[in-house]
Amino acid sequence: MANYQESEVALAKSATLINIFSEKIRRQIIIALGNSDDGLNVTDITAMVNISRPAVSHHLRLMREAGVIDMRSNGVEHIYFLTLRDPLKQLQATFDTLAADTLTAGGK
Repeated sequence: MANYQESEVALAKSATLINIFSEKIRRQIIIALGNSDDGLNVTDITAMVNISRPAVSHHLRLMREAGVIDMRSNGVEHIYFLTLRDPLKQLQATFDTLAADTLTAGGK
């Protein structure tokens, strides 16, 4: 018998990450940071995604809280960079739980 409660817990735990990856601007920021060797500042990111600086800052805050990016200071400038290892492990664990429940329930 499948343990759907485990799936619910896993999905709830990953809901924030799923939301981060589902939003177009945040995906654009992730791709921009992924293509950057040393990270990007808010000015660079704002130019790349073509939205206001406060909107970029809002997205960056959400992404930092979710653990998808981090920041280092370079004087008064903040440089943002990807930190995807743990978030991707969490998503993989969620998908593994869902797959196990589906297989246990006889799903395809």
